[in-house]
Amino acid sequence: MKFLVATLVVLCGLFGASDQLVAQTDGNAKAEEKANTSRPFLGVQFEADSIEVIEVVPGSPADRAGFKVGDKIVKADEEACTDREILIKTIGKKKVGDSIKIVVLRGNEQVELSATLASSIGVSALPSSGLKADKPKTGEFKSADGLKVTVDAYAPYAAGSVSSILLCHQAGWSRGEYQEIAPKLNEMGFNCYAIDQRSGGAVNGVTNETNKRAAAAGKGVAYLDAEQDIVAALKYVHEQSGDAKVILWGSSYSAALSLRIAGEHPELIDGVLAFAPGEYFARFGKSKNYVTTSAKKIANPAFVTSAKNELKNWKSIYDAIPGDSKVMFLPETKGNHGSRALWEKFGDNKDYWKAASSFLAQFVE
Repeated sequence: MKFLVATLVVLCGLFGASDQLVAQTDGNAKAEEKANTSRPFLGVQFEADSIEVIEVVPGSPADRAGFKVGDKIVKADEEACTDREILIKTIGKKKVGDSIKIVVLRGNEQVELSATLASSIGVSALPSSGLKADKPKTGEFKSADGLKVTVDAYAPYAAGSVSSILLCHQAGWSRGEYQEIAPKLNEMGFNCYAIDQRSGGAVNGVTNETNKRAAAAGKGVAYLDAEQDIVAALKYVHEQSGDAKVILWGSSYSAALSLRIAGEHPELIDGVLAFAPGEYFARFGKSKNYVTTSAKKIANPAFVTSAKNELKNWKSIYDAIPGDSKVMFLPETKGNHGSRALWEKFGDNKDYWKAASSFLAQFVE
């Protein structure tokens, strides 16, 4: 899959190769004051001063409607499009969820396409410069065995108004893995909950409190011991999120557990992202296909990525996931292990963000 390079969310939902196209509509100034404001998004890119499509954003309304590179816009809701401004104004008059009928010239044939406009928040190829969340609120909930699990709630949106993402860290670390990542996901239109699994340590100056409690109580702190923490966390996030969608996000060993949980507990998630998963559990007495067996049951959208040389660790797991709602991404560069691949300190972080953002676009409420 080829991902579109862009640096800003385009407010009317059109990506311009040489400039950014912004639809000015009545009430925009007031809307800017609301953190969760979204504008109708189509998802096509043009060359400057052209109405020929040169890119279709993966997963966007335009993609779902069947737009193709090379299509030339002819009409938008019966309005002749002699230039881009007419299309911009037509989209700018609409709301998220509205339909738009667009006629394109494809070769020598006119084709009518119908698209349902989505929210511009979270659909950009990179995180937008929108909502800035306050510091997370740290709380606790109980795992299946009664152990208290620490959670940082990056949840600036009203309960039930947006999708929620449960963020799980990699081996030896803590919820601190997401100090930089979660606020960007907030900007994209998601509430986030970063937990300390009992198998972990510390990172970015944040100590794993769940691990400390587990060790003090004489409880197991191996990778598999943490599965109950993630399942309990999903139930906790559902309680916080009402009827909103819940997405599970794992890093390294928790990425493997996330794919397993996605297969074994489909009722708890609407989608899953796995950063550097693998069959990590044979040393704990599990089969070499432990995660793969569960992956065969995954029925929700799944996204898998890693450092470039780690493909061998998870390709068979990915191949086992049925259906066509799965996405994999490998960087052209060396890349990095786990969710830290998104940290700004790494020069190729934007490539990972583009891939993850495109996948997450389908969960924007």
